Amino acid sequence: MLTINIDIYQEFLKYKKYLREGNNMKKVMMYLLACSSMLISSMAFADSPHEFSGNVALSTDYVYRGQSQTGNDPSISGGLDYAHSSGFYLGTWASNVNFPDNVTSEIDVYGGYGGEIGGSGISYDLGILYYIYPGTPTNVDNNFIEGSLGLGYSFTDDFSVGATFRATPDWQGSTGEGYNYEGSFEYSLPADFAISASVGHQTVDENATWGSPDWTYYSVGLSKTLFGAFDASIAYVGSDLSKAECFGGVNICEDRAVFTISSSW
Repeated sequence: MLTINIDIYQEFLKYKKYLREGNNMKKVMMYLLACSSMLISSMAFADSPHEFSGNVALSTDYVYRGQSQTGNDPSISGGLDYAHSSGFYLGTWASNVNFPDNVTSEIDVYGGYGGEIGGSGISYDLGILYYIYPGTPTNVDNNFIEGSLGLGYSFTDDFSVGATFRATPDWQGSTGEGYNYEGSFEYSLPADFAISASVGHQTVDENATWGSPDWTYYSVGLSKTLFGAFDASIAYVGSDLSKAECFGGVNICEDRAVFTISSSW
């Protein structure tokens, strides 16, 4: 535990340096401020079927399906969500990234419909998400769209499981069809603690163009609600890709501990 705490402290020192050097996410910050303004202006609908919510998070790394999107550097992220009592929802989310060709931000726009299958207790979610990477060169197609079908079931108020299937006709970088399979569980503990775990597998049609073979990724985490307003979590995440298989030897696919503090409202 001492080693993990030291690593977390060092990562936050890196984060402060990251901000001072100007590598911060000006576009992302402006985007999050705009989202906050939209959220405040929406409060008039509080007693209607319309529900608005927001979230913001600071993390020591932004890991997406077992691969760091920030080059192992910290991230700031946040978003705004709208939900209707019928089950329809829309949302947007943004984070800094560190991609080649000076691509430094990601903006996701998504929507879908969720509910329960009869009185079975099984929840479902049909969604579609568009990943946008502003500043991507015209000769590189990082932006892509992905559809998803998720199912969930709560055995008790404290224990739930989920499974999600995702598909895209053209994975990031114009690398052909991509399919994703993921399972997860969450268990609530006393004193506002919770443990969670997930495992998934990602396939890409054109592996050579993408830069890695198909891969399996995983995450095991512990979270704690603080003061009823914040959530702190630490997660052990990684993938089965070796360094040589990870985009020709890039250190973004190895196992790591990620610390996050977040708030939602």
